[in-house]
Amino acid sequence: MINSKIDFTCPNCNSKKYIGKTSIGKKYTEEPYVNVTSEIQCAVCFMDIPSNISENISSQDQKKISKVWFGIYKPTHKKIAAQCSKCFRYYWEIEKNLFEKKISTKDIFYQNYNPKKSIGALICKICDPQSFESN
Repeated sequence: MINSKIDFTCPNCNSKKYIGKTSIGKKYTEEPYVNVTSEIQCAVCFMDIPSNISENISSQDQKKISKVWFGIYKPTHKKIAAQCSKCFRYYWEIEKNLFEKKISTKDIFYQNYNPKKSIGALICKICDPQSFESN
């Protein structure tokens, strides 16, 4: 459901539509996310945008904010964003693809443990749809 109570403008695609606003659970200690407390997910590009650069932004500041997004926030966001280890799509690309195909986006990843890396690899619903089917 798309909410209409927030004055949102996506600096990534200029959409005014959004899916929802969420608080950031973990506290970042490095710039530019140090003072970011919430993000708003765009309903068009599915990117999670810090609310401080997407909420209540005047129309005359849109170009300036877009430059800040593309020059500072987006490169950092891409470094920390969840990404499939098979197709290398980012979560927003997966969510958009599934939405366009009218497939539920509730769970988009599962984690496959890799003993060599001591961490799990994320596998997306696009690469392995059978793993997300209910029994």
